Amino acid sequence: MIYFETIQNGESPTLGPVSASAEQVIDFARRYDPQPFHLSDAGARDTIFGSLAASGWHTAAMALQLLLTGGGQPLAHCGVTGIENLRWRRPVYPDDALYATAEVASVQADESSVAGTVAFELGLRNQNDVQVFCARVTVRIAKRPGNTP
Repeated sequence: MIYFETIQNGESPTLGPVSASAEQVIDFARRYDPQPFHLSDAGARDTIFGSLAASGWHTAAMALQLLLTGGGQPLAHCGVTGIENLRWRRPVYPDDALYATAEVASVQADESSVAGTVAFELGLRNQNDVQVFCARVTVRIAKRPGNTP
C-alpha cells in the first residue's frame, strides 16, 4: 500500500500495461456509451476510427485503474476529488497495450486530516508509444496508520 507520506513531488512512475479485448470494449459501450463505432467493426468502418474503438470513458477508466492500482502496490486512496484538462488524443483499439505515467504535480498535506491531496499529471500511451489520453487527476490519499491526528 502506498501512503501519502511516501509520495514525492516530481516522481513519475510508469504503470501497466492494461488492455481491453473486443468483447470488453463492446460490453462497456453497450452499458455506458452505445455509439456505433464502439459496438462493432461494421459500425466503425466508415468513421474516422475505421474499426472498433474503445469509448473514451472506457479509456479514462483504464487510466484511473492504472493510477490507483497498477504500480504493483495500490494507492491508499480515499477517492478521486477532481479530473481536469481531460483529453482523448488518439483512439484506443481492442488489445492495445496501455501504459500510464503518473507524474506527481503537487502534494498538499492536511495536518488535521487522515489524508493528504495529491495531483497527478496522468498520461496514457499505447504499445507504439503514442499518447492516447491525458488528464490532471487529484486524489485524496490516506496517511500511514499512526501518522494521523
